[in-house]
Amino acid sequence: MGGLNHRRYVEAMARILVVDDQPELAELIQTVLEEEDHAVDAVHGGQAALERLAQREYDLVICDLQMPDVDGAAVYRAVQRQVPPRPAVLLMTGYADSSASGDFLQTTPAVVLNKPVGVDALREQVRRALMQR
Repeated sequence: MGGLNHRRYVEAMARILVVDDQPELAELIQTVLEEEDHAVDAVHGGQAALERLAQREYDLVICDLQMPDVDGAAVYRAVQRQVPPRPAVLLMTGYADSSASGDFLQTTPAVVLNKPVGVDALREQVRRALMQR
């Protein structure tokens, strides 16, 4: 398999972890990405994400920034400590203007999606993240 066909195959077979403390949002994102032929796991908090990341390898992590147990910044830092190849990370937030989020986001090169995330924007950012990986 070469060139563009290989890239499409890799993109279609991506393993993605979705992390959000709002179960309905995590499951909606999971459904959207499964329709794109991705293998998607959804968890409902940062601690669950850390546990899942210790058990499995992922190509991409899509993570809410503001969560009550372990926040997205801690999940992001845990991903960055992994031995390469690390998964790409997309962060989501409805609070980009809060001081805690703002400080973290100013020092982090991660792509941030503002909630509510549109389906087309989500698909495009996932595609970009997987292509750059």
